[in-house]
Amino acid sequence: MIKDWAFPQPKANSQKPIMKTKTWLPVNLLLRLLTVSLLASCADEAVLPPPNIVWVTAEDMSPMLGSYGDENAHTPHLDAFAKRSIRYTNVFATSPVCSPARSTLITGYYAASLGTQHLRSEIDIPDAIRPYPKYLREAGYFTTNNVKEDYNFIDTTIWDLSSNKAHWRRREGDQPFFSIFNLMLTHQSSIFGDDAAYEKRVRKFLPFVKTISPDSVVLPPYYPNTPELRKQMARYYTNVGIIDYQFSQIMKELEEDGLTENTIVFFYTDHGTGVPRSKRAAFDSGLKVPLLIHIPDKYAEKFGFRPSTTTDRLVSFIDFPPTLMKLAGVEVPADLPGRPFLPETASEEPAFVYATSDRVDEGYEMTRTVRTKQYRYIRNFLPQLPLLQPNFYTDQSGIMKALNAARRSADLTPVQKALFAGERMVEELYDAEKDPHHTNNLVGDPQYRDVIMEMRNMLIDKLKDIHDLGFMPEPEMMRLSANITPFALARDKEVYPLDEIVDACGLMLEETPTLEKVMDHLNHDNGFVRYWTLITVQQRQMKDQVVFKRVRNLLNDDFPTVQVEAARTLVKFGEHQAVKTIIRHMRSPEDTQVLFATRAFEEVSSYLPALPEEARRIYNEFKAEDIRKGKERNDFHRRYAYWALATVFAPGQLTLD
Repeated sequence: MIKDWAFPQPKANSQKPIMKTKTWLPVNLLLRLLTVSLLASCADEAVLPPPNIVWVTAEDMSPMLGSYGDENAHTPHLDAFAKRSIRYTNVFATSPVCSPARSTLITGYYAASLGTQHLRSEIDIPDAIRPYPKYLREAGYFTTNNVKEDYNFIDTTIWDLSSNKAHWRRREGDQPFFSIFNLMLTHQSSIFGDDAAYEKRVRKFLPFVKTISPDSVVLPPYYPNTPELRKQMARYYTNVGIIDYQFSQIMKELEEDGLTENTIVFFYTDHGTGVPRSKRAAFDSGLKVPLLIHIPDKYAEKFGFRPSTTTDRLVSFIDFPPTLMKLAGVEVPADLPGRPFLPETASEEPAFVYATSDRVDEGYEMTRTVRTKQYRYIRNFLPQLPLLQPNFYTDQSGIMKALNAARRSADLTPVQKALFAGERMVEELYDAEKDPHHTNNLVGDPQYRDVIMEMRNMLIDKLKDIHDLGFMPEPEMMRLSANITPFALARDKEVYPLDEIVDACGLMLEETPTLEKVMDHLNHDNGFVRYWTLITVQQRQMKDQVVFKRVRNLLNDDFPTVQVEAARTLVKFGEHQAVKTIIRHMRSPEDTQVLFATRAFEEVSSYLPALPEEARRIYNEFKAEDIRKGKERNDFHRRYAYWALATVFAPGQLTLD
């Protein structure tokens, strides 16, 4: 049961009882002495008022700071702040994209436990899981958020103020406050557009920051070293410098208000850098973030703070809420999975951190990863999909266009060619200490067999422990949770037998899965087991006629996603008429099923001898709908379905306003 929190009460007076002596004190004097003693005891407890707390976050940014050794960065203000702070070097988001990461930050639960793992979804979460600002407000804090929420669930009662005007200055009197400021200019979209559009976006900041020269930029080894890619990354690092300047202005406001000695300040980012192979990707480039924490002198002893220190403790976003609660002096709910990590409040360090990657826009994904201090292990549950999936929003960016232009070059290194591979290995293992860019996959090296097995088991145990909902395709999750939260649904073993689902996924790892075992799973009475067995059939190219016959039967399965997956499998294997099943689901009344089916159609369209007219009609209807709704549309699944079909019927013609 999740408990309410409250400030700790003053400790009971611990004086020993006054014993009878030869000298008796007058009763009134004795009472006065006791009163003074009690007041002194309470005063000791009340010496430190609750600290103010400010979280400054930036969008889409790995540890791209000078204090973290990034030679491209010019961040003088944050580097100076680092010298007064604890600098954490092993901090990881729980997702490499914003809304699921923010869902974890605001609740303290993995997004994949709540069902909030897909970008731009709207999920009901249990009433018992309360966003942490509610507890801070009950404890007397004034809470503000400026301005992004993006939690994948709607709750208008979280904050005292949440807007672009939200600020601690709007509180009453000396009320303690918790304030978040979200700095946006490192979002992936901030480098979109031609030179004029970019210059207009950043012009007002340029007098205060250093403009990074493309000639000085050092690219990661998986990027071809072209002038256009250096130009795009130079823009990004210039924007990081703007974030540095904006941070300094928030600190200046604290100083102007006389609050620096009473305010704990965090600086961190919501996930890795907003460029291909970082955002959406389960590498350090997508998950590793900076974290700097400064605690004023008056609170230093209480929280074990020593300025200008560095720690390699493993920290995950699930650890942020309980750490904040400890700082604010409120009770941490026993059910929260995270652990406080500041020195005097820290619990035992975890052996690893866990992260998830799921649907972003129209691109479905199902990747899980665990990271120790030395290794990152990745499990791709949809290995038939490329790392750089078609994604309209990203594909129209200058950096993606530059990558697509470079991919045709004969000068690419093997590491750079791997960026454009059409599929992925089921497992990946990287030595993060020796290979920070994750370019040398150690899977297959006998020397690391034991490490792989250990980390594979870590990952499986963790996803079962948190009841990871990623194995429940989004349309089925929405269909089956009509009268129950996905969080509760995942705990129904009859509906969601995770052990058996994971066993079905394990067929991908077997050297030669037997026909008998595959057929047992295809005939399983649970739809999720059947679904993941179909993924294995695709991935292993299992074209046995017995398998084909069963897959054809699954076109009439009682799970709509199984029908679509069976059709996708058959089309890929040459039975083109099965596309009719996919097109039928493109007209589903459920928007999540529409997106699921249109994305399947996009994927198999290249296998078809001709594009079906019915699919073209659906695209034209989506186009008319988009024109009618314009910028006001917020039905994200249908918008993404339109994007998916546009890549088939109007490649290169659709652009963002």
